[in-house]
Amino acid sequence: MRVNSLKSLTWNSLKLNDAVIEDEIVLNGSGRAVVEKIPSGVTIGNESCQDCGGCDLKDSVDIKQIKCGMGAEADAFFMKASSDVLMVHARAGRQVNEPVSIRYLMENGDSNADRVEILAEEGSRITVIMDYSSSKSDAAGFFGVQTKIRIARDASVHLVKVNLLGQNFMCMDDIGVEIEDNGSFDITQMCLGGKRNLIGLSADLKGCKARFNGDMGYLCLNTQELDMNYYIAHHGRRSESELQVKGALRDSAKKNFRGTIDLVRGAKGAVGDELEDVLLLSEGVVNKTLPVILCDEEDVEGSHGASIGRLSADMLYYMQTRGFSKYEAELLATKAKLNSVRNLIKDEHTHGRIQYYMEEAFK
Repeated sequence: MRVNSLKSLTWNSLKLNDAVIEDEIVLNGSGRAVVEKIPSGVTIGNESCQDCGGCDLKDSVDIKQIKCGMGAEADAFFMKASSDVLMVHARAGRQVNEPVSIRYLMENGDSNADRVEILAEEGSRITVIMDYSSSKSDAAGFFGVQTKIRIARDASVHLVKVNLLGQNFMCMDDIGVEIEDNGSFDITQMCLGGKRNLIGLSADLKGCKARFNGDMGYLCLNTQELDMNYYIAHHGRRSESELQVKGALRDSAKKNFRGTIDLVRGAKGAVGDELEDVLLLSEGVVNKTLPVILCDEEDVEGSHGASIGRLSADMLYYMQTRGFSKYEAELLATKAKLNSVRNLIKDEHTHGRIQYYMEEAFK
């Protein structure tokens, strides 16, 4: 299965045009998903509840047509793997302050794929937290989730995704979102667990003044592999996007980042910006960063950049003269980088679990 393909291909020698999943994924349907919080103004259901009369899900057909970041082959995989869809529906005009919390507990040997659809009707506001975890750090298995979001006029969605899976898990996280006039989408991601993680996101800023804001934090240790593909298409006039990716690599970890901002003809006044900040903690890591800007319109702004480096000798010396070991200095710098992303998550329970995971990972 080929996933995370670039919109505009680059040199084959870079091996960044796509990612390949060579082994067949065998699903056994195990693994538990728990919806912990359902605040007032939000409806949770699945496809079998469409005729119950409890909510209006007429727009769910539109959600199914949304394209995700991992591509057509991944879309076909999720359609075949999961017949049920968990639907999160924010009613028109409802400003929901409490988050919807969906937690997936994947234990050793579990192998499952899920689909989630989020509909924010006109003028609504909602936060959804999706947490993937394992009770044992060495758990092995497969977990995949595809999340499609439709944000109507003047609506906003904050999606939080936290990966704290066992160290031998493979994870596919596929995301697609469409944003209408004056709609906004914020996504906060923390990828710490798993052995091989593949993340794809496609955002279509269809409406005038549609807004996308993405913050991604990752930590790759030992032999962990992380492959990311973010594609942000500006179709709406005066649409705005900002993507910040921050992470650290240690030991023999590998990471690929593809970030594409596509300023489409007609998106006059659109502004797009992306930046990655990578901390390299070992000589044996492999880091590949590919920021891309595609432009077919004159009256637009696009910028990208990457900061990739190690802790400087001066910084290490400064820390050591104040009693910190090299290990403690690296941990402190890594935590500072990742906490800037973690602090965007307004949930104390999730904060504590992320903090504990980082402490344990560095032991």
